[in-house]
Amino acid sequence: MATRKTQTADAERAEPLPPLLFATSDRAEQRVLAGLKRSGRIRRIGPRLYASVPAAKVPATVQGAWTTIVDRLFPDTVLSHRSAIELAPSPDGELFLTSSTNRDVTYPGLRLRFVRGPAALEDDTKLLHFRASSLARALLENLSTRHRDDRALPVAKLEERLEKVLHVDGDAGLNQLRDRAREIADELGWRAQFGRLDQLVGTFLGTRRAPMKSAIGLARVAGEPFDASCLGRLQLLFAALREPVPDLADPYSSADHFTNKAFFDAYFSNYIEGTTFEIEEAEAIVFERKIPRERPKDAHDIAGTFEIVGDPSGMRRVAADFETFLHLLQGRHAVMMAQRPEVQPGVFKHVPNRAGETRFVHPDYVLGTLRKGFELYRDLDPGIARALFMMFLVADVHPFIDGNGRSARIMMNAELVSAGKSTIIIPTVYRDDYLLALRALTRRHRPRPLVDMATKAQGFSTMSFASYPAALAELQRRNWFADPDEARIID
Repeated sequence: MATRKTQTADAERAEPLPPLLFATSDRAEQRVLAGLKRSGRIRRIGPRLYASVPAAKVPATVQGAWTTIVDRLFPDTVLSHRSAIELAPSPDGELFLTSSTNRDVTYPGLRLRFVRGPAALEDDTKLLHFRASSLARALLENLSTRHRDDRALPVAKLEERLEKVLHVDGDAGLNQLRDRAREIADELGWRAQFGRLDQLVGTFLGTRRAPMKSAIGLARVAGEPFDASCLGRLQLLFAALREPVPDLADPYSSADHFTNKAFFDAYFSNYIEGTTFEIEEAEAIVFERKIPRERPKDAHDIAGTFEIVGDPSGMRRVAADFETFLHLLQGRHAVMMAQRPEVQPGVFKHVPNRAGETRFVHPDYVLGTLRKGFELYRDLDPGIARALFMMFLVADVHPFIDGNGRSARIMMNAELVSAGKSTIIIPTVYRDDYLLALRALTRRHRPRPLVDMATKAQGFSTMSFASYPAALAELQRRNWFADPDEARIID
């Protein structure tokens, strides 16, 4: 018969263990931990902490569980300095915590750096059972010169954080942050730190002139701020497009081919945005100039789009400099939306816009973000790389009140026409593929689906449109007009 001790050991071996186990003052739990340690199922990896995972996995496990470790073992501390802003261990695996003593506690993959300082304030952020310095307090901590540099973020990073506050909450939000920092500085005697913060905030608000360290700070002072999040997505796409991307030349050169393909481009580009007509109605609008009395503006949207994409010489124009780029972008939008004065054709937006949960670049950041994007565009090869980048730049910035998607696809195809490549049409049946590929980059920072979507679209868009009846029949055979829920495209 098995003894109680054997049964306990067998049970311990059979039960799955959490990756990390914490020392406790409970005697029963202490006995369990001691038994697990004797059996080799856990090992001590630092003060009051044990691990059950293989040694190679311990550092990553510890770093991933930093909040639990601090919460269980050091709940009376305040996450502070750079850690309060980053809310993660530093690249060196360090976390800074304000407490009543100066000391270091080291675990595999994680070093807790305790700094003697004031206890939590009323508005410090509550994380589980411990607190993190509020943004106002954390900025002051990071601007102190009385500690080693490794506790503080570079000033450029602090500027980026301040600019984000200004971007989201405006002048009032930044002023409110400064006011709270002044109160904390008075309470804790951090007046020198507040003086540095006051200089930075005043520079962002245009009332001071402190030297800026960050690109976004310099842009703000120069009067042309940019959206750092959008620029980050553009940089991801830029990197993906620096790799070889399949690109198809257009083997068809007749005037009828160009005109008919441009018609289908205008038709589907409007359809995807909700301006829907039967194909016969669109034919009459574009080729016979028959504007339906009940929908004149919708009809002019299709006619205006075709006026641009159906002009071979106009579609060969691409920008060699930023000013020309703006001229082309705004000029094409003005033609396309000419019959919609309410959306201010050719004029960049003055109020923020959004689609569902997606907030596009703020009006104050449009010009600067377009400029940053154009600088990247110039370093890409002509053809599909530049075309796809240009399309995403315009779509992600969303510089106009309306007509942004159509403008983005016009700018894309102008790049392809200029390079002698086959233009891309997004038919109705491919709409979801197109939108999901855009969202993969805008929401999940994955550029590859967008590249793959575009190369596939260029492939099925490369066909002869010289005979309109034959092209229409072929597009119908390939399901171009079908709803995405009803069919898939036939290549």
